[in-house]
Amino acid sequence: MGVFDYMVLNGELVTPSWRGPANIGIKDGRVAVIAPAGVKLEAAASYDARGKLVIPALVDTHVHLRDPGHTHKEDFYTGTAAAAAGGYGTVVAQPNTDPPALDPAGIGRVFELGRERSVVDFAVSAQVTPGNLTSLAQLKEAGALIFDAATCDVPADWLISTGRDFWALFTGAARLGVPVAVYATDAGLVGDFTRTLQEWGRVDPLAWVEARPPVAEAAEVARLSQLARAAGGRILFRQISSAASLAILRAVKLSCPSANISIEVNPHHLFLTADDLARLGPVAKMAPPLRDRETVRALWKGLRDGTVDMIGGDHAPHTWEEKMAGQEDIWQAASGVPTLETALPLMLDAASRGQITVEQIVSLMAEKPARWLNLYPRKGTLAPGSDADLVILDPAASWEIRGKDLLSKCRWTPFEGLRVKGRVERTMVRGRWVYAQGTIMVRPGYGQGILDQEG
Repeated sequence: MGVFDYMVLNGELVTPSWRGPANIGIKDGRVAVIAPAGVKLEAAASYDARGKLVIPALVDTHVHLRDPGHTHKEDFYTGTAAAAAGGYGTVVAQPNTDPPALDPAGIGRVFELGRERSVVDFAVSAQVTPGNLTSLAQLKEAGALIFDAATCDVPADWLISTGRDFWALFTGAARLGVPVAVYATDAGLVGDFTRTLQEWGRVDPLAWVEARPPVAEAAEVARLSQLARAAGGRILFRQISSAASLAILRAVKLSCPSANISIEVNPHHLFLTADDLARLGPVAKMAPPLRDRETVRALWKGLRDGTVDMIGGDHAPHTWEEKMAGQEDIWQAASGVPTLETALPLMLDAASRGQITVEQIVSLMAEKPARWLNLYPRKGTLAPGSDADLVILDPAASWEIRGKDLLSKCRWTPFEGLRVKGRVERTMVRGRWVYAQGTIMVRPGYGQGILDQEG
């Protein structure tokens, strides 16, 4: 079979469709061959993965790297170092930076920073607003891989609210072949509920939940799902957190199989509840808020039956001080939690308890995100010709999640002290180890912009 640059030997390869012992031969940064474990391969160097799982490196379409403008929270290096430690080989940077990625100059600046600092491969999402709706082609030309839109929890002049504007976005993106990701929550309802609760003097953590009830999400999801269904194109509903929203989208997908509608859930909505918000206070504040146990069960059912398409991290780091500003008044706390280093271990722990399979995890966190981004089979799988992006997992490792051990600049987590089973041992991107047992193995700038890559 020839001589390879590198080999990963004797591991148990896991993809959504196949699982078994295999040797992987790597040449020029790509998978050259996948052979049965007994087949001898020759290479300049190798790694023995005996007793370990080998999976495709994960792809996260939803990562707030905070760079430029908010680098006291995170930056491209620390954020992508965290990604590597969490088993991600590709991340998409969210556009709410300063300056924001809502014009070619803003998008270009994010690319510059990524080329200088990233240790995994990356792409950039553009924020679509009423002010740049007529510039979608320029946003794509500048390098935007996703068009992101929001109906709540962004600056007022970023809010897209009318059906007319969403129709223009959905149909325009479809013509350009760019996927759209939507955060759908009714801002008017949230605003009214918030004002009422604040007038009543509510400052406790559960006031945050009551200000954003499931109906605020479901009502907007119902409206926008009908526009998405009719407009065509690839539309992702981000961070779905309610059973009602899930039921609406499930019905739309079943009634119109040709509609290219996808559903994302976040790891915190799978592993935490509103009871945890009451316990942890501002540490567990995020949007959408945590829900009840019945909702968590509904989201897990959606993962297992295929209704949910992907797990997007919504990695949203803040300083401890920004979170603790809400210790006495929940409205003052920054909203969001870090996820890059804990999402996969949490899912592996769930797999160890029979809640989900590793094959399903790979589908939800690698293959389906890559397919939605049109990066498959270059990313999101391990097959001849794909990038040699892979993760070595120790499924038997039992360990305690501790904020002080995180590589993210945000060295806290709502999962502090939780023991989990299953750990990322190593992460490879394009044939090079970028992370190994707590250490970043490459220099800043090793990561490539997706649109900079050939082939």
